Amino acid sequence: MLLNAIAADEPRLPPAKHYAARLATVLTSGGDARIRPDADGRNQYHAGVLPSDALAYGSSTISSISDHAFNTLLDRWHHGLDRPVAAGDYAAALAILRFQLTDAFGTPDTAVVFAASGTDLEYVGLAAAHDGRPITAVLLGRDEVGSGCVHSAAGRFFADETATGARVVTQTAIDPAFAGTELIDVAVRDAAGRPRASTAVTDELAAAAQTAIARDRRPVVHVVHGSKSGLTLPVLADVERLVSAFGDSLSIVVDACQLRVAPAAIRRYLALGCTVLMTGSKFAGGPPFSGFALVPGAVRAKALPLPDGFRRVATRAEWPADWPGADTLPALGNYGLLLRLQAAMIEIERFAALPAPQVDHIAGRFGHHVDRMVARLELRDIPGTDGTAPCLAATTLRTLDLSGRWANCDFDAARAIHRQIARQSRQWLGQEIRLGQPVRTHCLADGRAAGTLRLSLSMPVMVEMAGLDDAALDARLDRDMGLVGAAISAAAVAMDSPRPTQHA
Repeated sequence: MLLNAIAADEPRLPPAKHYAARLATVLTSGGDARIRPDADGRNQYHAGVLPSDALAYGSSTISSISDHAFNTLLDRWHHGLDRPVAAGDYAAALAILRFQLTDAFGTPDTAVVFAASGTDLEYVGLAAAHDGRPITAVLLGRDEVGSGCVHSAAGRFFADETATGARVVTQTAIDPAFAGTELIDVAVRDAAGRPRASTAVTDELAAAAQTAIARDRRPVVHVVHGSKSGLTLPVLADVERLVSAFGDSLSIVVDACQLRVAPAAIRRYLALGCTVLMTGSKFAGGPPFSGFALVPGAVRAKALPLPDGFRRVATRAEWPADWPGADTLPALGNYGLLLRLQAAMIEIERFAALPAPQVDHIAGRFGHHVDRMVARLELRDIPGTDGTAPCLAATTLRTLDLSGRWANCDFDAARAIHRQIARQSRQWLGQEIRLGQPVRTHCLADGRAAGTLRLSLSMPVMVEMAGLDDAALDARLDRDMGLVGAAISAAAVAMDSPRPTQHA
């Protein structure tokens, strides 16, 4: 649908509001159903399209675009928002983003592939590994990565519509080349919710890969740097051990979709031959959904042509021009994806300007104030490390076990609490609050998944906090965590309160 299709009876807005409304419309285009706002202007994660004054501690799940990024995009694009982006302009703009991303995270020969979400990026790992043999995908922590990854990592459609607008059949193969893909799930936590040891996880990944190779299958092994709850498994030294043991006989995909990872670590993964998946929402703080995969030049050089099925999930400009088969993809533009990626890049570059000690200091004060709230509410903390030194993934994201206070709070109850906070916190407290969705980490005594919520920092929030002195930073975090704690308590009480009797 053309972006300039305006109904005859639509109110004529002043220019500034007109451009802002058009930008909001574009930002929710070029994706699947998850990105589309409902009648209240919110997406499936309860976040709005426009910049928000909400307390934004939900970047483990979703982000709203910041005022800075929104206004920057308005200045850059306002004259073009009433027409679709041409395929050539789309390709030129993505080329600039490729340069910026390789400069920030990669090396000059790194190939960059764009997609509408982290779930879509799983197809990049399969394309990089595809050698004509059936694939064994070894997925690490299915409950702690994107919910659709259990399908896309196996080369299947995860929804009935793709970001290109193609109508497809959920859970069928995106191409016959992947019809025989098998999926093996490896847990990241034990039954009590404790992180498994890196060596144990590595040994299980290696055993699965060895079995696949013995059966003349191509193993694609996933590791995770910053799961939904902040876990990084295996540690880099154990990833190096896998590469040393198997060499080119397996492919490694790093799920770093939270982007809570230092550029130096990304470059180490690339040097090991790993394909690294990242998204522009979550920690980067861009609007949902956007993603980019970094593929080592040596891996790209060996790639087979893209199977025909990729025509339904990607366009030509989203893949490097020299990737075999990329020229068979449709030459179309995706305005929404482009602007979401640009918004994320704005935040990535702002955050990169912060000195590392300042980032560590802000994360440390965040952790201190979360600890105080956890103690005050008598909650439990889900550990985000296996005992190794914490990294950005663990220090900027905390997972709270609500069953520490409300013993019967299971996963479904936590989802209801999350929804109540998103929808009712402004009415309760005069301030909208965004927290991260529940994640399954362990089970209650009766086998139900325990209820959790997540609190996380984002790049835009940390840039904002970097402008505060220590006293102001502590005052801000103390106030924020007080409101977050009040919202959690109010939502939990509301869920426990008996509903009034309905009379006929």
